[in-house]
Amino acid sequence: MPWSTRARDWRLTLPCLVLALSGGAAQAAPDTPDTPDARDLPSAVHCEAAPDTLARVRCRGEIRIGVRAFYPPFSQSTADGPQGFEPALARLLAARLGVGVRFVEVDAANRMVTLGDGRVDLLIATTGHTSQRDGQALFVRPHYYESHTVVVGLRSTGPPELRTLSALAGRTVCVTIGNSTNAELAVNGARLMLFGTARALVEQLQAGTCPLAAHDDSLLLPLLPASYEVKLSFAPLPWGVVVRRDGAPLASLLARELRQLHADGTLLRLAHEHDVPEDWLEAQRRRWSSPPCDAPAALEPAPCLDPPRDNHLAPTPIADAVERLEDWLQEHWRLEVTLAMLKTRVALRLFLEGIGYSVALVVGAVLSTVLLALGFGAGLTARSRALRWPLRGVLLTTQSTPMVLMMTVAGLLLSGAGQSTPATASLVAVVVLGLFNGSNAGQAVAEARRALRDEGRSAGLRAAALRARAQIAAFAVNATRGTPVASLIGVPELLAAQTDIASFSSRSTTTFALLLVFYMALVSLVVALLHRVESRLQAAPTAPRPTQAPQ
Repeated sequence: MPWSTRARDWRLTLPCLVLALSGGAAQAAPDTPDTPDARDLPSAVHCEAAPDTLARVRCRGEIRIGVRAFYPPFSQSTADGPQGFEPALARLLAARLGVGVRFVEVDAANRMVTLGDGRVDLLIATTGHTSQRDGQALFVRPHYYESHTVVVGLRSTGPPELRTLSALAGRTVCVTIGNSTNAELAVNGARLMLFGTARALVEQLQAGTCPLAAHDDSLLLPLLPASYEVKLSFAPLPWGVVVRRDGAPLASLLARELRQLHADGTLLRLAHEHDVPEDWLEAQRRRWSSPPCDAPAALEPAPCLDPPRDNHLAPTPIADAVERLEDWLQEHWRLEVTLAMLKTRVALRLFLEGIGYSVALVVGAVLSTVLLALGFGAGLTARSRALRWPLRGVLLTTQSTPMVLMMTVAGLLLSGAGQSTPATASLVAVVVLGLFNGSNAGQAVAEARRALRDEGRSAGLRAAALRARAQIAAFAVNATRGTPVASLIGVPELLAAQTDIASFSSRSTTTFALLLVFYMALVSLVVALLHRVESRLQAAPTAPRPTQAPQ
């Protein structure tokens, strides 16, 4: 070895040894929170200058591992620290490396960011190995587990109608943010209800709030209430230990350890201790303890290593230009803008469909509001009590019931009838929006009609509508503002589409900021159009006041 190389190695290693000997008592004990002691700071600052993750870990004498806070039986926070299959594997790997372990809680939405920011050295956090994530970090192979995504639902919904993903079109499915299969659900027409954590999803599932939910079978099946069953299973997904891009030496070392843990049955025993399904792990034990995978050189050949799941989303023709625009905004304006809806074909399709449904909803809501306003105005001033009293009952109901509740009840009735499709949901949403706003506008028309009668003027419906035109326009605008509520019953309007896109994109702030701009522009356009119509109606000649005939 050249003297320069040896000298460089000694300059790196000697300070670490000295610091380890002098500051060993200051090292944090395993399973402590991710809050470094003040005495660790000089050591930590020096170790962070090491060339790669493995060197930094050995310099500190400690490895920081991200684990899930609630994902039984794989990981769960307790008073004694994280417990479960993954924390047990983390402790075992740390012991093989000869270092202590410090756990950091992560979830599906932030685990890759936490790793990329350097807050952890590696992840053992139910992280599925996908082709898309290969560009973000290094996945250690062999993998340590494999799951499938299952769609579970109430037994009363009946399994025959939900045997394929396409059967989920128009149905609300509860999911967690960051799941790699959310894009597949969205592209098949499922309306996604997002939860930030697996714990929140399970709680809503156990409470019966979610008629359907999709997640890894490893989480849902052990906690599935008796009233639920598996409707379909898809997307096998291998789980891997994940390190940063500069962690190749650490990944290589962990790969050898995992191969041995598979071959000698250690992972299988850990699974048995923590009530983790063992079928896949048993197959891996046989693979790695038998030729050709038991040979030392078998770490690389494809027959021994499972590939990542290919979840690559086809890019749009403008994806590269969008990336450059994002980089430019970040560089020159310090704006972290993510235009996820323009980068992939599935997101762009959802985005354009959402715009189309939103515009159609607005047009339908405005028209139904005006027509129902005229209908209520005529009915509330009719001579027949059999017509007036039922309409007054409807008016009282709409005035005392929140729009959200009315839309939810309509959605439940539609779902109960088995007719929940995007088209039928849109039609029901238009009717509810028109009824809610048109009944109130109709009351204004009725009052205007009575006032005209009291004044001795012509009390026709047209004249009453002209007098109440400001109220009609106001409620038509209110109907426009209320169209996003239609997403509650499965209408794939823009709010629902953007929610779906946010479920499989890295950031959602920009997505919903654009959503706000879109609805502001849409409402402003409706206001301008209604103002123009109102001005023309105001300028239109009205019928002259009738004169009394001479006695």
